[in-house]
Amino acid sequence: MRVLVVTRLKDPIEHYRKLAASGDIQALSGHGLGPAVISFVNSRILKALKCDPPDVLLDIGCGDGSLLKSAGCATRIGIVPTAEELGRLCPLYPEILFHVGLAQSLPLESGIASKIVCNGVLLLLGSEALVRSALGEIARVAKPGALIWLGEIPVENEYAKFHVYRGDSVVGMLLHQRRHKGFRVFLSYLRSAFRGTLQLDSNPMFYARPEQFIAMVEAAGLQVIDHFKHRRLDESGGEMESPYRWNYLVKKPNHSSR
Repeated sequence: MRVLVVTRLKDPIEHYRKLAASGDIQALSGHGLGPAVISFVNSRILKALKCDPPDVLLDIGCGDGSLLKSAGCATRIGIVPTAEELGRLCPLYPEILFHVGLAQSLPLESGIASKIVCNGVLLLLGSEALVRSALGEIARVAKPGALIWLGEIPVENEYAKFHVYRGDSVVGMLLHQRRHKGFRVFLSYLRSAFRGTLQLDSNPMFYARPEQFIAMVEAAGLQVIDHFKHRRLDESGGEMESPYRWNYLVKKPNHSSR
């Protein structure tokens, strides 16, 4: 008799620990997107930050490390949430400094980074309190005058918008799929259950409208100098604008006391 094994993810760190076991290093990006999409987003970020050789570039939640690899500066630092990711990245990129840490608790000294990337990370923290802590940490480790990219901040709960189940009940998940995705998807999940493996994710999503997020950034002692809708590639390779996610180009003022 086959026993149903249910994996319940209650923290995004658990998700990235599982991704680190994948044979595909690009899985660490967490997006499930191909290399062309990742490269497109990376190039837009690096173009906005204008990294120079003397810069110290920090990528918080650096995923597969590809952005740091492409950056034209001598000192590059990547933060990942798990030791498993660290073990995958360090042998691939010995020239890059990697640390295990969280956006809301960075294992770095204050005022070290002149360019900072935090893309597709803050939405995973799930609560305004944790995002405020992360923004405070970003302000702390940034040098005065540092340029910062805060990317892919949703304006609404995408899980609710696209009827993505977020909970820890097998029955609840199956009923959700039947109600919102149709009978064919319901059967697919039911077959997964009969095969003995099922993964449930109850992690919430942080989201904020631009005026709300800008106020949070400013409360951390940072200044938003531009904000615009996120862009990526669609399935045909064409450029598309996200209807729900925004990017923010931020600066730490030279006079900041943080």
